[in-house]
Amino acid sequence: MKTIGLIGGTSWLSTVDYYRFINEETARRLGGLHSARLVLASIDFAELAAAMQAGDWDAAGDILGRAAESLHRAGVDGIMLCSNLIHKVHDVVAARVPEPFLHIGDALAAAITAGGYSVVALLGTRPIMEEGFYRERIEAKSGARIIVPEEKDRAYINTAVFERMCRNQFTDEDRAEHNRIIGELGRRGAQCVILGCTELPVLLSTSSLPLLSSSLVHSLYAVDWSLGTKGE
Repeated sequence: MKTIGLIGGTSWLSTVDYYRFINEETARRLGGLHSARLVLASIDFAELAAAMQAGDWDAAGDILGRAAESLHRAGVDGIMLCSNLIHKVHDVVAARVPEPFLHIGDALAAAITAGGYSVVALLGTRPIMEEGFYRERIEAKSGARIIVPEEKDRAYINTAVFERMCRNQFTDEDRAEHNRIIGELGRRGAQCVILGCTELPVLLSTSSLPLLSSSLVHSLYAVDWSLGTKGE
């Protein structure tokens, strides 16, 4: 079993899910009292969020890069970023250490291919939905077409994530609005939905379309890698 380094605290709510998912799946596969070999570097999300909101991605990359270096010193075999948005600086962070990174986009592309989906809806923060660093990697590796909500709905989702979900506030109003948005994406041809923010699976457990929880998919991909069924 390889040791996985987790860069978490982005936010801590979703990091709890990563820890649980990876351990649950490791125990399911190996049985007995087995659990995963993990090292967690948990950052202060307020510092990272301030850098991201200011558009200072160099500072954000440095915060995450220092976390990666701490995992390297701890002797991990591979590293994962426990958040979707921070993959914007994946290449910068990965360059700071020699260990392989388990990219969330690669995990989602593999799940899309396995599910046979050709049109996939994507929900997440604005950069996830609007920029190419995330969508283009998934499209290139899966061959699927990714569609996103209309602008007003993208703005709503972004606000809901940062102003409520990251503060552990999950409301019925937000749940209803996200399900309405998913219904509209289904009418546009989406066959499933990527929950491309690790807080979204906490909000939504069911919907009118199949849901790909990014945190769960990423976690299962990491277990595959740790136990030797995925290449580096």
